[in-house]
Amino acid sequence: MAEPMMGLTTSDITFAEATPEQCEISWRLRGEAWASPMSIEDYVERERYLSQQELTRDGCRHWVLYLKGYPRQVIASCESTRKRVLISDGAGGPVRESYGYTIANVYTNPAWRRQGCAAFLLRKVNEQLDLDSDCSVLYSDSGRMYYGGLGWVPFPSWQANLILVPTPRSPTIVPQNDSDLVTGPPSPQAPKFLPRQPDRTRPIRLEDLPGLCELDQLHVRARFEALTADSKTHITFLPTSAQIAWQLARSQYDADKMLGKSITSKGAITTSGSSWIYWAHDWRAKRLRILRIVQGIKGNNSAEQRVGDVRVLLEAALAEASAWGLPKVVVWNPDGMVTLSCKTLGNYHPQSVKITFDERMDGCVPSMRWRYPVDAEGKDAPSKGIEWEDNFGYCLS
Repeated sequence: MAEPMMGLTTSDITFAEATPEQCEISWRLRGEAWASPMSIEDYVERERYLSQQELTRDGCRHWVLYLKGYPRQVIASCESTRKRVLISDGAGGPVRESYGYTIANVYTNPAWRRQGCAAFLLRKVNEQLDLDSDCSVLYSDSGRMYYGGLGWVPFPSWQANLILVPTPRSPTIVPQNDSDLVTGPPSPQAPKFLPRQPDRTRPIRLEDLPGLCELDQLHVRARFEALTADSKTHITFLPTSAQIAWQLARSQYDADKMLGKSITSKGAITTSGSSWIYWAHDWRAKRLRILRIVQGIKGNNSAEQRVGDVRVLLEAALAEASAWGLPKVVVWNPDGMVTLSCKTLGNYHPQSVKITFDERMDGCVPSMRWRYPVDAEGKDAPSKGIEWEDNFGYCLS
């Protein structure tokens, strides 16, 4: 008997990995809702471009539901990108490397909404992803209940906000070539910000990524191997250069289309080389989003040194945000050291930077579905006992 889906039943639809034509149709449907201030054509071109990055070229799969017999009638779609993860079972056993997926761009054609199509699509996608992975994550813009009911348990979504405050000595900065900005929201603007110790950092360029990410991964592995045995399963997405570069590619594409400019600085590193930061420019949300902060990678750094290093890196991020007309910097799930560094920075710049901490309840809520265990009815058990380490901005893609 066909499973009912209000006006549709499962006998009316086909689930499949999307053909190139169905990808184009899906991108165009999404573009009608999400492209602005880009044109739909630019949005489709961006999705095509992003699908050919190192991370996605062989690791991204596109899924669709379509009306049976009518493959161009796309009902719902999403994407899954395979990524490397490290897992420790918490019982003192060996650390193992596996795969996890990020699910993104879940979209239902407006003509078929409120019929359970997205939920059905995701259940079918899960069946495929469970064949070669241990988990999947998505970032919910629909609050914490909807995807939670489908097995993706919401995880902490705290963030630090470093907000540039206008002062008489900080004139507003508007990006150059502002006339190239496509029609849409007003041009981004932000007060000017100058770091107190600019000589303590230098910019990170794209060619720096492979070496830095390789060193970072070695550090993450060593940290996982040193975890104390407990009752939890620990998991982290490895901070690969492919994962960081994908987010940078998206920011650069947006900069080209919206501002006609090139982004040269992908982050900042201390002159000692022991700590660094990656960032991505987000013009729609008018913020500079921190992807990852690496602290004390060379060891033998005191807590005071690490706080100072992170502070100057965050100052570099504020200077970058200011130069691009972005009024704030956002750090997801700051740990204790980063939190202290944010507060220290606020004390250094009490007139020009406001520091706030809050939790995202509706937008980009990180949610994880763990493949194991299953209950007596064969349903996924809630992801209790899972410790998602390094739940930072670089995981989003």
